[in-house]
Amino acid sequence: MKNKARAWQITFFSLLGIILVVIFTIFMMFQRYLPEVTDEHFMQHSKGTDEATFTIQTNKQRLNQLIASRIKEEPAEMPYMVELLEDHVQFRSAISVLGQRVPITINFLPEVLENGDLLLRVETFTLGLLNLPVEQVLQLITSWIDLADWIITYPADRVVEVKVTSIKLDENESIYFKFTTFDLEEDLIELEMVIQ
Repeated sequence: MKNKARAWQITFFSLLGIILVVIFTIFMMFQRYLPEVTDEHFMQHSKGTDEATFTIQTNKQRLNQLIASRIKEEPAEMPYMVELLEDHVQFRSAISVLGQRVPITINFLPEVLENGDLLLRVETFTLGLLNLPVEQVLQLITSWIDLADWIITYPADRVVEVKVTSIKLDENESIYFKFTTFDLEEDLIELEMVIQ
């Protein structure tokens, strides 16, 4: 009977020892492979910036559709249209001269500035079949038409600056656009949408 009791005690303590070793092993593995989360876990490892940038690529046809829809949404006293052609941007409108509607056409050569704004160099300005001096006409347009705050004319330089970086899309002014490529001949127009 003593041998049975002794065998029982050895078996019991052996089993208890095995259970304790298994529990200790599981606890150590849990501590090693499942550590508690630290603040460093939620920190960005690569150097980030204060803004996110997304590239948008389009072509003349799509941008022409967008421009046309925006013009329709905001009708003006003097109807007009802006169209991207093979190698230039064209503004078309009409004015009343002696009771007759006469077409106005302005052709611009686009250029992307370093800051992402668009500079439109006036190539020609025609009223009907007459070529008019660009400097004087730009001065008249500036005083005659109420342009948006983000469109600035420089009559002496014969340019119009479209400050797309100043157009804010949300009330917090945290989203804006800037051009990176405006190549009409290659039909490639790229913008960056920047979220601050």
